[in-house]
Amino acid sequence: MGCVSGSTKAPPGPSPPLRSASGTSGTAESTARPPRILEPPGLLREGAGALARALDPHVDLAIELVDRLAGEVVLRHAGGRVALDLGHGAPRVTEWVRPRAGALTVVDALDLGRGAEVRLPFADASFELVYSLRTLPHLGHDEPTSTAAAGSVLSEIARVLAPGGTALCQIDNPRSLFGLYHGIRHPITAIERGALVVESEHGITRFDTLPGFLRLVPASLEMTDLHGLRVFTALPRLLVLPILGRLFFRLEWFARDRAPFRQFGAHLIVVLRRVS
Repeated sequence: MGCVSGSTKAPPGPSPPLRSASGTSGTAESTARPPRILEPPGLLREGAGALARALDPHVDLAIELVDRLAGEVVLRHAGGRVALDLGHGAPRVTEWVRPRAGALTVVDALDLGRGAEVRLPFADASFELVYSLRTLPHLGHDEPTSTAAAGSVLSEIARVLAPGGTALCQIDNPRSLFGLYHGIRHPITAIERGALVVESEHGITRFDTLPGFLRLVPASLEMTDLHGLRVFTALPRLLVLPILGRLFFRLEWFARDRAPFRQFGAHLIVVLRRVS
């Protein structure tokens, strides 16, 4: 399996758009924050004509919003720690983390394969932080291999994580407006049957309820926190609506860390701690 091992030195070119309170790359978890997006840039301010000329602006805005919501969560835990980006599912977040982590190793999702078993080429207890964004829902090539691969990669995360270390795992949630949008009409059934796997020409997407996901988690990992991404904006095009778009951006920042809203996010970031 190939992987990209990166040092903490920032790449050449413009610095990532994240700074500590002092204006320098910092390790304090509370000061490394990506700027919040409170209104869609560019297209919204240019009016309806620009929106009509654009082919698909809302998808890019939704991706940017999720990156910033997830990126701030990762940065809370990354300061000065030896970290593993498992899947490289959000390259922008990777560049925000790189100068703040003590060391950062990146494994591309392609190197994880599409099979039922995942093995990482690292020694036990190698990392203090493992985070995986936009990766776990797309492992495997059908429902059986998806389930096996999810359990396998969680076991590997537990193995390579040092005692007391943190894992951040992003999953897709059927109990959300996003799940309903994708045709998942009976989320209670998802709890009874386990995960739901949707297949397309681009591969598979796995939807796990939080209870279903936790059944896959090894006993050496315990859940300590939960964050919900895209609680209200099931349709990305909502983000480009005048006035309402700004409101939806604000609502997403409000709901991400607050119960009961966070449990209905389209994507959940499950925070796990290695206890043994």
